[in-house]
Amino acid sequence: MSIEKDVEKKYIDELERKNKKLKKKKKRRLLLLLLLLLLLGGAGLLLGMFGLLPGFGDSSSGSDSGSSSSASSSAAETTTTTKAEPAIYVDIKVSGSSYIYEGSVKTLEEIKSTVTTMKENVVIRITDDNATKNSMDNLKNMLTDSKRSFETVEPAAKTDSSSDADSSSEKPESESSSEDK
Repeated sequence: MSIEKDVEKKYIDELERKNKKLKKKKKRRLLLLLLLLLLLGGAGLLLGMFGLLPGFGDSSSGSDSGSSSSASSSAAETTTTTKAEPAIYVDIKVSGSSYIYEGSVKTLEEIKSTVTTMKENVVIRITDDNATKNSMDNLKNMLTDSKRSFETVEPAAKTDSSSDADSSSEKPESESSSEDK
């Protein structure tokens, strides 16, 4: 009986060693796969920082290889901010000498206090609705002093295209109504 127990014990020990080896192999494979994924991710980030992958980096910087060092450093700064959070647009309409933000008339000081509390990725879109030059200049100067990025939007182009679409849709109705009579 002791021989049987010895054989059984050796068999069990051999099975345990095989299981340990398999577990070590699995751990090695998992670590190797994880290391490979980290290397690929790091390489992708580096390529993205240099603008070699689409969808990464600043598209306005382009592929100019002759840009100055200050331009490349500012492009690197904008790249890091755009990767962190996408741009959010906030509209401010300037009508005459009034500033309209979120549907209500605000003073320049109220807009300034609101803008200073906004996150860095917020871009202000200024719509000129027959605004006075002083009002537009004051708003732009305030945004520049607050180091906020902004764009000027012209509503006239949108209004013309919609009025053309409205007038073109009205003509067939009037022609069809005259044909019915």
